[in-house]
Amino acid sequence: MVIFCYREQWRYIMRNGRENALDKKFHALSNSTRREILTRLSKKPHSAGEIAGYFQITPASISYHLSLLQRSGLICCRQVEKQRIYSINRGALDEVYLWLMGLYNAKSNK
Repeated sequence: MVIFCYREQWRYIMRNGRENALDKKFHALSNSTRREILTRLSKKPHSAGEIAGYFQITPASISYHLSLLQRSGLICCRQVEKQRIYSINRGALDEVYLWLMGLYNAKSNK
């Protein structure tokens, strides 16, 4: 299926085999805990411990969600002394946004 869009970046993403990466992002976004983590990280970077403080789930579950978000590319992690600091990757969110806007702006084939 080919969807035409006025945004050149969106066409670039779809032509260059980025669908698998996009699938990973949508899978990561399909979970409410991960969406809440992203909401928190959109305001400011957090350590894993700070993120865990917002939820009543095990540290192992937080680690799992952070790992999945990181593998999807939606978040980045950097080491600061003995802490891992997580932040949102706005470029990865741009890919999701452009794909959705491509659907929104697609011309009807009716």
